[in-house]
Amino acid sequence: MKKVLAFILVLSLAIVTVFAGGSKESEEDGITLTLWGSSQTMVDFYEEDVIPAFIEKYPEVKDIEVLYMPIEDFVQRLAVVLPAGEVPDIMEIEDSWATPYVTAGYFEENTPELNAILDKMIPSLKDCLTWDGKQWGVPVAPFHELFFWNTDMLAEAGYTEIPDTWDEVVEAAIKMTQRDETGKITRSGFSMRLGGNPSGTSQKFWVLGLLPNGVNWYEESTTEPGKFHAGFDNEGGYNALKTYIDLLYKYKVDDFASMKDTEAFANGKTAINMREASSATSIVEQGPDINWVAAPMPKGPVQRATFLISLNLYIPKDGQHKDYARKFIEFATSEEMFEIQTAERYGFNPYVGADRTAGLDERLVPAFTDPEDLVYYSVPVHSAYDTAMIRIGEALPNIFADATLLDNPEGIKEAVHRLAEIFNDAYKEFDEYAE
Repeated sequence: MKKVLAFILVLSLAIVTVFAGGSKESEEDGITLTLWGSSQTMVDFYEEDVIPAFIEKYPEVKDIEVLYMPIEDFVQRLAVVLPAGEVPDIMEIEDSWATPYVTAGYFEENTPELNAILDKMIPSLKDCLTWDGKQWGVPVAPFHELFFWNTDMLAEAGYTEIPDTWDEVVEAAIKMTQRDETGKITRSGFSMRLGGNPSGTSQKFWVLGLLPNGVNWYEESTTEPGKFHAGFDNEGGYNALKTYIDLLYKYKVDDFASMKDTEAFANGKTAINMREASSATSIVEQGPDINWVAAPMPKGPVQRATFLISLNLYIPKDGQHKDYARKFIEFATSEEMFEIQTAERYGFNPYVGADRTAGLDERLVPAFTDPEDLVYYSVPVHSAYDTAMIRIGEALPNIFADATLLDNPEGIKEAVHRLAEIFNDAYKEFDEYAE
């Protein structure tokens, strides 16, 4: 009955029309809703848990078709379909990707019923959905960064407890790195995000570099409230980049040639990986013999912090079945469905007072038991933000690859300043910049 259609982007309105949203049958035959998204694991969640229960509750809904697209294709498709009005009934979009379309008027403002759901969630999530004093969208899959540790490698290095401060992490990463007789890394001590998806590269630099050093991507102007400039062209930003350069060229716990990310962790090719909790599903599948535990972000030089980003459900202005789309969003983001997500997808339950560890894989429990000093950051509702993140993410790999930055304070400061100029230029394009 329900269909999952995977397709690759073709930027033409003819193709867009083929995949237009809305009902494909008359309502006499039953309503068919359409939902587009870019997360394959969320497709499974909708298909297996949400949709059957929703149709049982609302039998007049005949079907809900979930259309999956790879991330880069989906982001580009948004720019085509929303202005053209060829949209589904519901869109699942990461918060920063949606912002330019929220501010341009392509989505419906939340109803009081949807805002009532937000009122029950932690405040930082409402912050990333508020624009012009109103709320747009509801979180369906919040996620945060945490550390995965290979416990066998930790024990081999002489550890009986998980390192909890950044200095301890670096020391452990050095001890757990292995090389062959030529000096080539055969097992990285810490798998660093050095490239790939630009937004992902920026996100990792944000949470591993900037936030522990007490700075964020942006600061609000003191002379023009509501406008912003780069908040990291300073000592905090310098220390953030120095962290990466030292890990690569002083401590040599990783390099560009080593296997990366979850693949590396699941194959025993790295000792520490920083990723969202849902990657544990891949670790379990690809590395069933790997012994591991997850832990919160370590305490940095200034603070212990992580981001809280979310996939949100939005209703396009041109959607055909808005009432049932809202009912679906209420249902999919209910406390009951988040409890299922926690157990099945290792998701973050955003409801205030919720037991975030209920049904969770016991190896993830320590990472969901927040230290008192943990600070959550969310993305801002700035039209320029996503553009800035993409451009910075495109620039970072070349900066990371520059070994001459080691023990080169002026070079690091200049590199940080260039990144700040990239950020500021993006905000100028959207008229959101001011000193």
